[in-house]
Amino acid sequence: MDPLTQLAFNQHVILKLPSGNWKIVELKPNASISLGKFGAFNVDDIIGYPLGTTFEIYYEEEAETDNRDKNKIPVGKVRVMTESESVHNVTSSANNMNLVNIGNQVQGLTMEQIEELKKQSVSGEQIIAKMIEAHGSFDKKTVHSQQKYLNRKKQKFAKHFTAEYLSGSRMLQFLLEKGDTQRVLDLSQETMGMLLNLANIRSNGTYLCVDETGGLLVYFLLERMFGGDNGSTEKGRIVVVHENEHANLDLLKFSNYSDKFVREHVKTVSLLDFFEPPSLSEVESAFTPLPKEEAYALKAGKKNAYYRRLKWYNNQLEAISLATQVQYDALVCASTLYLPQLVPRLAEHVHGSRPVVCYAQFKEPLLELAHSLYDDLRFLAPSILETRYRPYQTVRGKLHPVMTMRSGGGYLLWSHRVLPAEEPEATVS
Repeated sequence: MDPLTQLAFNQHVILKLPSGNWKIVELKPNASISLGKFGAFNVDDIIGYPLGTTFEIYYEEEAETDNRDKNKIPVGKVRVMTESESVHNVTSSANNMNLVNIGNQVQGLTMEQIEELKKQSVSGEQIIAKMIEAHGSFDKKTVHSQQKYLNRKKQKFAKHFTAEYLSGSRMLQFLLEKGDTQRVLDLSQETMGMLLNLANIRSNGTYLCVDETGGLLVYFLLERMFGGDNGSTEKGRIVVVHENEHANLDLLKFSNYSDKFVREHVKTVSLLDFFEPPSLSEVESAFTPLPKEEAYALKAGKKNAYYRRLKWYNNQLEAISLATQVQYDALVCASTLYLPQLVPRLAEHVHGSRPVVCYAQFKEPLLELAHSLYDDLRFLAPSILETRYRPYQTVRGKLHPVMTMRSGGGYLLWSHRVLPAEEPEATVS
């Protein structure tokens, strides 16, 4: 089963609810997922269907009446929702001039009748269809007004969800709508897309990264390099330098990559070890690996201590290699550290004719960085960029920009790391 195209066990997916909100869930075997007022369902019932499938939750009458715990949402059954089920063929009016405001009297169905329909094995779409049939002036509304009415009723009565692939873009959209703008440094999808393009992120590349977005930037880099495929045979590494004891890559737990895959392609080094790595002689003098036979012969307590020291020894050797022997294909940075001092030192490890792309929530840090890079012959034409995207609302028969939109999105500084030629020696004539 391919988790890139199908719903699979132990996979994180994002569910789109009728309210327009999103929810991230893990598809654990023999488990159920609750969606609040939209119902609950068994994970096993949706496994194997293509990603992007819309499911409707429905209940048998016995399941509703036999439910003793009124506070617990009963687990229903699911069925695939087709396109035709959400279409209502009703005549409309060219304008709303014939509408008469008589309040709730225009609706023929009472609340008691609607509640009775909900207790029966009636889908949300069927309830909405009956409400339209009983509506006294639905056909006098314009197409646009009818669509707005349908959307309101779907948010209230529909019990369906769409299971979609949890891409980096979906993850960023989820975090922004959740209100975690500071966690992702106010980064927008358009700015992230431009960052990946300017940095020329591709498979088989080796990239130096500073990520203070909880692993979101690394999430996007992995997706661009390996396409979300946990079994990819493409080469490539991401070296994440961090200021704390451990790198914060928490969001990677939602990706489809295994821990082994992440350890193989994502390396972490502290800034201290990267800028001032220990010498090889210091590491070798502090620890000497034993032959395998001698290591296996150690007693339990000494064996555990030995393997901890061996892990430290291998990590130190790897840090020395990453800091002194690797030339990187790009530097991508999303950090709140002082960039005029950080970026030039990191860029020393970037190969010539390779991009350096830095993101900041505000323009001022990048302006200061740009001024410092103008005088540095190792950087070619540093430029500050900003993205703006205007969202549009689309309904049948009407297209217009939304009345409110999210501001911000951050700024990018883009430059190229170059290797300046040596000054020619002056000749004496």
